[in-house]
Amino acid sequence: MSSLQKTKKQDKTFTSEKAPASFLLKRSRAFVVFCMITAILLFSLSGCRSAEKKTTRSLFALDTYITITLEGKDSEEAANEAANYIMELERKLSRQDPGSEISSLNLSSKEMPVTLSKETYDLLSMVVEYSNETEGRFDLTIAPVMDIWGFGTEDAHVPTQEEIAEVLPLVDYSKVHLLPDNKAYLEEGVKVDLGGAAKGYIGDLLMEKLEGYKLSKIILDLGGNICCGSSSSELNIGIISPLSSDQLCCTYSLPKGQNCSVITSGAYERNIEENGVRYGHIMDTSTGYPADTDLLSATVIGPDGTKGDVYSTTLFSLGSEKAMELSSREGIDCILCMENGTLWVSSTLEGKVNAQEGWKIEYFS
Repeated sequence: MSSLQKTKKQDKTFTSEKAPASFLLKRSRAFVVFCMITAILLFSLSGCRSAEKKTTRSLFALDTYITITLEGKDSEEAANEAANYIMELERKLSRQDPGSEISSLNLSSKEMPVTLSKETYDLLSMVVEYSNETEGRFDLTIAPVMDIWGFGTEDAHVPTQEEIAEVLPLVDYSKVHLLPDNKAYLEEGVKVDLGGAAKGYIGDLLMEKLEGYKLSKIILDLGGNICCGSSSSELNIGIISPLSSDQLCCTYSLPKGQNCSVITSGAYERNIEENGVRYGHIMDTSTGYPADTDLLSATVIGPDGTKGDVYSTTLFSLGSEKAMELSSREGIDCILCMENGTLWVSSTLEGKVNAQEGWKIEYFS
């Protein structure tokens, strides 16, 4: 597979550290700042000084480090509420937690459907719809394939063709059955993993919950998935280069008074190395092997974090040409990062994205 060969050539540019096991299948990286400042300061949240009350909460949840930064009269109360809500949602959505709703769903059957909370059922419904919308390029039933690869675990290895062939027929979103009254069940052997959309979805729910508080600035860093907005100033989001964790490939400027999510998918952080070849964790759902792509990363920018989470994965797995076609057809604003230093950027983002040293922007529509 060409993507595996290319990855092998870039060994010096990737971290060799293993990520911990998680229900989240991917990680994106972005940092937010408050003012137009130099790139080196984009690695902090210091930004411009504000007379408003500022509260920051940090916690470990969703198998990642999360930072909640709020400004405004209700910032402390809102930050506490947000942190508690994150923990509540994790207990429902993590398939690594044997007591979660997703774990119960993965043990369900037609004879024994499960009743889910509204949050879990709504996310399940949306992800089934997105799986259909992407023609299975994104498939929430990928869990059996991910399990045999074992990304982020002590058992991580490249499975045999026989192992993949055994579980690949289980990857089929049509085997997820949604019933009235928030009930659902899976066909035999099928398992779902909502990690490819969970952080985006949680970000959406948090932004809705925070609307009821008096806040002038919201920055939610859910392990790299950024949800933010400010009524007091423009925000800059710096997107980390997939070639070097201490450099940016570009920045995105969010106008004052708007909210957005910025979500990036790439195979540079979670992978398996065997015989000098690195295998990224983002799967081609039709083969059970890592996606063969010419992209280093794909970033989706928009108001819908759930959709952004799903489509950043989908665009990455498609490769640059098909990703541009899909994003244009579906009206998705994105930044596609190529190995040659080119950033293919949706023309609708013109004037809002600034390339950093070593990168150049080409627009497409």
